[in-house]
Amino acid sequence: MEIVTVGLDHRKAPMEVREKAAFTVRSLAQVTETLKARGIAEVVVLSTCNRSEIYAASEDSEAAIEALKAYYVDYKTPEIAPYLYAYGGRDAVWHLFRVVAGLDSMILGEDQILGQSKDALANAEKIHGTGKFLTKAFREAITFSKKIKTVYKISETPLSLSSTAVKHVKRLFPDDYQNKKVLIIGSGKMGTLALQYMDAEGFNDVTMTNRTYHPPVDYQKTYHGDVKVVPYPERYSIVPDMDVIIAATASPHTILKKADFPALTKPLLLIDLALPRDIDSALADLEGVTLLTIDDFNHIIDETKAYRERVAQKIAVAVEDAVDEMMEWLKKSKVDGMVGDLNRKAARRSEETIEILNKRYQFEGKDYEFLKKIVHSEFRKMVMPTVKKLKSLEDDKSIKQAKKAYGLLLENEDDAQ
Repeated sequence: MEIVTVGLDHRKAPMEVREKAAFTVRSLAQVTETLKARGIAEVVVLSTCNRSEIYAASEDSEAAIEALKAYYVDYKTPEIAPYLYAYGGRDAVWHLFRVVAGLDSMILGEDQILGQSKDALANAEKIHGTGKFLTKAFREAITFSKKIKTVYKISETPLSLSSTAVKHVKRLFPDDYQNKKVLIIGSGKMGTLALQYMDAEGFNDVTMTNRTYHPPVDYQKTYHGDVKVVPYPERYSIVPDMDVIIAATASPHTILKKADFPALTKPLLLIDLALPRDIDSALADLEGVTLLTIDDFNHIIDETKAYRERVAQKIAVAVEDAVDEMMEWLKKSKVDGMVGDLNRKAARRSEETIEILNKRYQFEGKDYEFLKKIVHSEFRKMVMPTVKKLKSLEDDKSIKQAKKAYGLLLENEDDAQ
């Protein structure tokens, strides 16, 4: 079984393209079903504001890569095609480890990708999309990421788009940021993180709104002050009173539209942390409005970036060792199917032989137990040399040859029966 991945991310694909490549949780079952129908054994989708990637496990890596590319083009849009990258084998595992560790994130070493990777695996498990190989790969990458964040301390303080956005607001209003009126739209992970960082940085006037209503008491563990809560349908009515609006929902549609926007009497900073985007880009044309999107944070001052880049170089070396270990496991696992099949055949034939002998000689008690022990042992001895040889194979070419030979033996066996 080979691991492959096809996707796109912030390094090459603009936001307009990433929006079209994004997956919702609701779409995962359909994605998995379609790809499995195309011969792919396991599927995990990792879709965030900065990337859209499909990981797959398949016996034929080249065919799997082509199937994943075709899926993006057929079920999303042909516009995606020029931005897609594809990795197979060790390169795919290496890419996964770097992604989960935050080395390929817009904010180097950010923490949110770790949780998003856990969610991607959990979602795949719920719909029976993943199996032995991708589950192992993702779990190892997640464990590695946790370890390096402890050992190398790439982010001494939590890092995410939400934290960066809050720090940027604080930087824009150094003298009176505490009293700026802030509206956060969305009570999911991004919105809750934004509220948490607002609390940590000392913002005193925060309002929350969400499509599903949550009373102020629901935010007490996240924000130690008094959070105002406005029903979602009334969000436009409080816009003129705000200094900053942070939108971070999982909505597939625009939630702040220029056509519905009220007149403003003071400057307004809009920060859109969602993908697909929450805020109508045309709002940037309004006088007094400043609109920042995810991609703008590529250019915003990051005072710890130089430090994290130095640490990232050390982590990159550790990634190589971790990937080597994972590839060693994958190599051994490639013969597991044949080994398991041989052992099952030996067990089945030994049971059949015991049954035949016992019908003829009517063994009982200790004699019957001795018969079972001897027959099972002898059939086990018959397959052990082959099992040991399979487990000793070192390279993919030898393993593929062994699988081909084993397949021919099975065909001959079927013909003989």
